[in-house]
Amino acid sequence: MPQVQQSVKISVPVEKVFSFIADQPERMVEWWPPIELQERLTPPPTQVGSRSRYQYNMIGIKVRGEHEVMQFVSNQRLYIKTLTGLDSAFDFQFEMVESNQTQLTVRVEYMLPGSVLGRILDKTLVERENVQNLEVGLANLKRILEQELAIS
Repeated sequence: MPQVQQSVKISVPVEKVFSFIADQPERMVEWWPPIELQERLTPPPTQVGSRSRYQYNMIGIKVRGEHEVMQFVSNQRLYIKTLTGLDSAFDFQFEMVESNQTQLTVRVEYMLPGSVLGRILDKTLVERENVQNLEVGLANLKRILEQELAIS
């Protein structure tokens, strides 16, 4: 299964970074470019079994589906797997670097469905786009978190 992985150091404590991602999934549309919709289907708090609905724009092709939290280790790991739509998994790993810094590593594994790949016809283009989207997404996330949550 193809995958992309990127890390970013964020000057915000790990518990605040984890809470932002885990407890505010609907804000993913603000920082990850291909995510056009992210909404909860189960009420807060986020935990194993929590579900949400998404819409992902893959080079102009909109794919809708649902995903579920499979692993939730507070301030350490959030693992989300799609149930419908794209066959993918999102693994967020959080590490405290210093008392007010977090190393966030995001790994995304995905499989392109034949119908989508047939419409795109360029698997390499999709892979490059996924790498770029993750890089831009993490840069956006870092900017948002450091502006909103940094310790003065």
